Amino acid sequence: MNTRKCIFLIVTACLIFQVIAKQSMAFAQEAPVSKSNHVHEDPDVLPMFTGGTAAMNNFISSMLSYPEEAREREAQGLVVYTFVVEKDGTLSNFNIIHRADPLLNEEALRILQAMPPWRPARHKGEIVRAETYVPMYFKLNKDAVPYQGQRTAEPGTNVYAKTDRDILENSEIYTIVDKMPSYTYGEKELSKFISHNMRYPVKAKQEGIQGRILCSFVVGEDGAISNIEVVEGLDPELDNEAIRVLGLMPRWIPGENKGIKVNVKCLLPIDFKIDEEPIPPLR
Repeated sequence: MNTRKCIFLIVTACLIFQVIAKQSMAFAQEAPVSKSNHVHEDPDVLPMFTGGTAAMNNFISSMLSYPEEAREREAQGLVVYTFVVEKDGTLSNFNIIHRADPLLNEEALRILQAMPPWRPARHKGEIVRAETYVPMYFKLNKDAVPYQGQRTAEPGTNVYAKTDRDILENSEIYTIVDKMPSYTYGEKELSKFISHNMRYPVKAKQEGIQGRILCSFVVGEDGAISNIEVVEGLDPELDNEAIRVLGLMPRWIPGENKGIKVNVKCLLPIDFKIDEEPIPPLR
């Protein structure tokens, strides 16, 4: 392996649309511990690494030991684990939902298991158990010069995925920055945009298939959306529909790091829910 190559790991946590200020107010006073062992997926106040995302980023970077064998094989990729933040802040129930190289999967888990207790979640004024996730993006920088030509989608991929090999291979991609990307018109309008453009696949509706799909995408330096992927899928038709809808999004407000606009990988859940009776099957 070329000894001139510099190795970078972009490992961070990105919990889409956390309202830090609101959560800080909610933690101004002590709260009782819930007697229930129910695991909440959407508590009033999300769990958080003590000290915030910047502190977590520093912890992950300091703990990282890029596996030598993975480095020699130039293994890279996104690893995403879900886990439960217990009432005392300890982490449990680790479950990988997006895999990369096995050695990178193991390294990501090792780092998560070594984390100190988090600030637990709250729901209806009580401290509760809650599920969350942390994406870790392992990348090797090969001293490549960014290609300046036209961006093209990878052959055979969903055209709405807007696959951009130049960004994936030649650009630094962050998952946490000083100022995270945001939908130009705000969170509520993003939800409206998704709902308005979603076309529930007939077959999936007939079969009563519904649930949550977790997608990732890159918000470029210019706010353009690209490299849309399904991290945790549900059904092929629903997965493709989630990609299609996200591919229709207008430019976002790009993320910034140290005052410079950068490429940022984000995660966004898309919920498919059947509100009416399933469509009867065709005869």
